[in-house]
Amino acid sequence: MSTDRLEQVTVSNGEKVSSMAGTRVRSYENNLTPPAGTSFFEKQNLTVFDQEDMTAPGAFGTTIVMQTLTWRTDVYKYVIRAKPDDANFQQEGGEIYIIMVHSGLSKTNGVSSALGWEYAQTVKAPSSVIPVKQYPATNSGTQSGDNWSYNIGFKQTMPMFKNRAKELYDFPASYAEDFVRNKSQQRGAEISNGVEFSVHLEEDVYGEWPVIAFSVFKCLDPSVFPATFTFEATAGQRRDNIYTPQGTKLSKDIVVDFAFKP
Repeated sequence: MSTDRLEQVTVSNGEKVSSMAGTRVRSYENNLTPPAGTSFFEKQNLTVFDQEDMTAPGAFGTTIVMQTLTWRTDVYKYVIRAKPDDANFQQEGGEIYIIMVHSGLSKTNGVSSALGWEYAQTVKAPSSVIPVKQYPATNSGTQSGDNWSYNIGFKQTMPMFKNRAKELYDFPASYAEDFVRNKSQQRGAEISNGVEFSVHLEEDVYGEWPVIAFSVFKCLDPSVFPATFTFEATAGQRRDNIYTPQGTKLSKDIVVDFAFKP
């Protein structure tokens, strides 16, 4: 179990009680890496942001730090059903799957906690890349008191190649994570040009919590690589189910490449 997945704290603070957001990971299993000798697979480790501050204007010309974010993403890339140099790649049913496992840590303070803020992260893909699924999805959590339980459950057989692409090989890719957020809810959805996910804190709740999310993309054309994805993070408020970001936005373009080694 990854240590940066765990954070569970509860405190009382002076005359006005404020709670710290907590998260507990109950189970974690990652089977996304095929065995050695599998053809046309790559893993890429990204550090999107490393303790980057997201700010907003405060009173009397001051600046408020809304969030300090560390965001890491492991990118798993698979070519399935056809070889990437096949002139009939699409006609043969060829696809390239891109799976992103997001982790890291989000930190907030109590300055703006009374308002109940939402902290959102977005991955925008190029037009040639199709968003397939974002886990966990909005409204997928189960409530028990102040706790919300979420589950990421991904299973897919990848029809790949092995032995320098001379043999067919069905790789059973899977990923499972079961976690509980305290006094906070997670949202996730596919959008027209990518995926988005967020954590919404209840009023008077602040602190730090791990980033946990899982994104699936695919494309039908090997020539799109290298592909540039845009990673964005904002802080804002949701009213009548409409999210409005406030303050600065963190944004970074990152190139995802694929060497297609057999």
